Amino acid sequence: GGFSQGGAVSLRTALTSGIKFGGCIGLSCYLPGDIEDISVPAKSIETPVLQAHGDSDEVVSYARGTKTSDILQKYFSNHKFITYKGMGHEGTLEELQDVKKFIETCCPE
Repeated sequence: GGFSQGGAVSLRTALTSGIKFGGCIGLSCYLPGDIEDISVPAKSIETPVLQAHGDSDEVVSYARGTKTSDILQKYFSNHKFITYKGMGHEGTLEELQDVKKFIETCCPE
Protein backbone atom coordinates (compact mmCIF):
# COMPACT_ATOMS: atom_id res chain seq x y z
CA GLY A 1 0.00 0.00 0.00
CA GLY A 2 0.95 3.61 -0.15
CA PHE A 3 0.14 7.30 -0.33
CA SER A 4 -0.19 9.28 -3.58
CA GLN A 5 2.19 7.75 -6.16
CA GLY A 6 2.95 4.86 -3.81
CA GLY A 7 -0.76 4.10 -3.59
CA ALA A 8 -1.08 4.37 -7.37
CA VAL A 9 1.64 1.74 -7.87
CA SER A 10 0.05 -0.49 -5.22
CA LEU A 11 -3.41 -0.34 -6.80
CA ARG A 12 -2.07 -1.02 -10.30
CA THR A 13 -0.01 -3.97 -9.02
CA ALA A 14 -2.93 -5.49 -7.13
CA LEU A 15 -5.14 -5.06 -10.20
CA THR A 16 -2.83 -6.50 -12.84
CA SER A 17 -0.48 -8.97 -11.14
CA GLY A 18 -2.83 -11.94 -10.84
CA ILE A 19 -1.61 -12.48 -7.26
CA LYS A 20 -3.95 -12.48 -4.24
CA PHE A 21 -2.33 -10.24 -1.66
CA GLY A 22 -3.33 -10.03 2.01
CA GLY A 23 -4.61 -6.52 1.31
CA CYS A 24 -3.94 -3.33 -0.60
CA ILE A 25 -4.18 0.25 0.66
CA GLY A 26 -4.36 3.30 -1.60
CA LEU A 27 -4.44 6.71 0.10
CA SER A 28 -5.04 9.94 -1.83
CA CYS A 29 -4.13 8.22 -5.07
CA TYR A 30 -5.30 7.23 -8.54
CA LEU A 31 -4.98 4.38 -11.01
CA PRO A 32 -2.01 5.20 -13.27
CA GLY A 33 -1.59 4.42 -16.94
CA ASP A 34 -4.18 3.95 -19.64
CA ILE A 35 -7.25 3.05 -17.62
CA GLU A 36 -9.21 2.25 -20.77
CA ASP A 37 -6.76 -0.53 -21.69
CA ILE A 38 -6.12 -2.45 -18.48
CA SER A 39 -5.27 -6.13 -18.74
CA VAL A 40 -6.84 -7.76 -15.70
CA PRO A 41 -6.11 -11.47 -15.17
CA ALA A 42 -9.39 -12.38 -13.41
CA LYS A 43 -12.98 -11.17 -13.42
CA SER A 44 -13.06 -10.90 -9.63
CA ILE A 45 -9.90 -10.29 -7.65
CA GLU A 46 -10.02 -11.45 -4.04
CA THR A 47 -7.42 -9.05 -2.58
CA PRO A 48 -9.16 -6.74 -0.09
CA VAL A 49 -8.66 -3.07 -1.00
CA LEU A 50 -8.99 0.04 1.12
CA GLN A 51 -9.00 3.25 -0.87
CA ALA A 52 -9.32 6.60 0.92
CA HIS A 53 -9.39 10.17 -0.36
CA GLY A 54 -10.02 13.66 0.94
CA ASP A 55 -12.70 15.63 -0.87
CA SER A 56 -10.47 18.74 -0.80
CA ASP A 57 -7.35 17.12 -2.27
CA GLU A 58 -5.51 19.77 -4.28
CA VAL A 59 -2.90 17.38 -5.80
CA VAL A 60 -4.87 14.29 -6.86
CA SER A 61 -8.42 15.48 -7.43
CA TYR A 62 -11.26 13.84 -5.56
CA ALA A 63 -12.91 13.21 -8.94
CA ARG A 64 -9.86 11.21 -10.03
CA GLY A 65 -10.04 9.22 -6.80
CA THR A 66 -13.73 8.41 -7.26
CA LYS A 67 -13.17 7.46 -10.92
CA THR A 68 -10.44 5.09 -9.76
CA SER A 69 -12.85 3.67 -7.18
CA ASP A 70 -15.51 3.07 -9.85
CA ILE A 71 -13.01 1.09 -11.93
CA LEU A 72 -11.67 -0.93 -9.00
CA GLN A 73 -15.16 -1.90 -7.81
CA LYS A 74 -15.66 -3.68 -11.13
CA TYR A 75 -12.72 -6.00 -10.45
CA PHE A 76 -12.26 -6.38 -6.69
CA SER A 77 -14.84 -8.35 -4.74
CA ASN A 78 -13.82 -6.57 -1.51
CA HIS A 79 -13.20 -2.87 -2.21
CA LYS A 80 -13.96 -0.06 0.23
CA PHE A 81 -13.73 3.66 -0.59
CA ILE A 82 -13.74 6.17 2.26
CA THR A 83 -14.18 9.91 1.79
CA TYR A 84 -12.75 12.35 4.34
CA LYS A 85 -14.62 15.64 4.34
CA GLY A 86 -12.36 18.69 4.16
CA MET A 87 -9.13 16.67 3.92
CA GLY A 88 -6.53 17.73 1.36
CA HIS A 89 -3.52 15.78 0.07
CA GLU A 90 -2.49 14.62 3.52
CA GLY A 91 -3.07 12.00 6.14
CA THR A 92 -5.17 12.44 9.27
CA LEU A 93 -5.52 10.54 12.52
CA GLU A 94 -9.00 9.40 11.45
CA GLU A 95 -7.59 7.97 8.21
CA LEU A 96 -4.76 6.20 10.06
CA GLN A 97 -7.29 4.67 12.46
CA ASP A 98 -9.25 3.35 9.45
CA VAL A 99 -6.03 1.93 7.98
CA LYS A 100 -5.29 0.21 11.29
CA LYS A 101 -8.77 -1.37 11.36
CA PHE A 102 -8.34 -2.55 7.76
CA ILE A 103 -4.97 -4.16 8.51
CA GLU A 104 -6.34 -5.84 11.63
CA THR A 105 -9.22 -7.24 9.55
CA CYS A 106 -6.95 -8.48 6.75
CA CYS A 107 -4.20 -9.82 9.01
CA PRO A 108 -5.77 -11.17 12.19
CA GLU A 109 -3.42 -12.64 14.77
